[in-house]
Amino acid sequence: MTLRVKRIRDFCGRLGIEVPLLSAPMTGITTPELVAAVSNAGGLGILAADLMSPEEIISAAAQTKRLTDRPFGINLRIPPRDRGSLEQAEKVAYALSDLRKELGLEEKVDFSRFSEPEFESQLEAVLETGVPVVSCTFGGFREVYGEKLHQAGVYILGAATTLREAKVQRAADSDAVILQGVEAGGPRLYFESDPEEASVGLSVLLPEAARALKLPLIASGGIGSAFSVKGAMMAGASAVMVGSALACSPEAGAPKLMRDAMIAASDTATCLTDLFSGRLERVMKNGLIEALSRAGVRSAGYPYQRYIMQDMMEAAVRAGRQDLLRMPVGQAVNAFSCRSAAETLSEIRTALLEVIELMDKEGK
Repeated sequence: MTLRVKRIRDFCGRLGIEVPLLSAPMTGITTPELVAAVSNAGGLGILAADLMSPEEIISAAAQTKRLTDRPFGINLRIPPRDRGSLEQAEKVAYALSDLRKELGLEEKVDFSRFSEPEFESQLEAVLETGVPVVSCTFGGFREVYGEKLHQAGVYILGAATTLREAKVQRAADSDAVILQGVEAGGPRLYFESDPEEASVGLSVLLPEAARALKLPLIASGGIGSAFSVKGAMMAGASAVMVGSALACSPEAGAPKLMRDAMIAASDTATCLTDLFSGRLERVMKNGLIEALSRAGVRSAGYPYQRYIMQDMMEAAVRAGRQDLLRMPVGQAVNAFSCRSAAETLSEIRTALLEVIELMDKEGK
């Protein structure tokens, strides 16, 4: 058995999974049903607990456990150091006041009601669920949190968008690193690198990290076909993470408006913008992004921008306004179809088993 294949099998053994396949924690899209589907397929489903209260985390984990008896993980967002500009947030809210009225919302955004889940309480809830794997995005766990997780026997996955960030995750005692290429849908997971320098393609990032790090690496971004799976594993990944390829499945929580848009999308359908959440993210282009950009509206930063847009996105779904909806989708959107998660996972599982066998035979 080669060293690379041994690392892959050791990774699977440590997580208690059959194939090196993980699902991306997509806030608002990942459901207990989707997490269970991935775990039941022999991979590791990951719940997106980023914006959940402690009670919601415990409830979602319990629901997932009713759907699968296999391991799954939970993702948390590291609280931001820079919380954006309240002054700019008020300007953005004013610019959107007419549209808010059109959608049946209060024209004025009440920032006094803005709050986010308390991170330490979220972490305690995650520990209470007893999940064996916890991933973190937007940074690495502080030493005190990492120690608490490791003492509980939890395996830590840290996310990075550059080689420098991957090394920071290693220094933060992550057990494995998720490498997010710029092809990925949803928020960019940068934390040490600025958004522009963090826009590195997976085909560049993965081989560099494989040479520099001895940790298991999980490839994320544009993973949705047998070809992309095999390419990532051959380039040095110990596992792959699938997001957009599952977002359109019946098990996912994406609204029908988004599913319909994904079916009709081309390879140029997405763009990077910070106008929905305050962080740069890959979403499908629409009229709202174009109008705000043309008007020179500048994002208020994360998390204020997310708060401003949250009720508008809910109203857009109710109104059937695809032109206003935030649709976080990866760059390979044209490769995805609205088939069941089981069908997509079966294809990826087969590709993984084939490439591991090939690597073992060829001594790679």
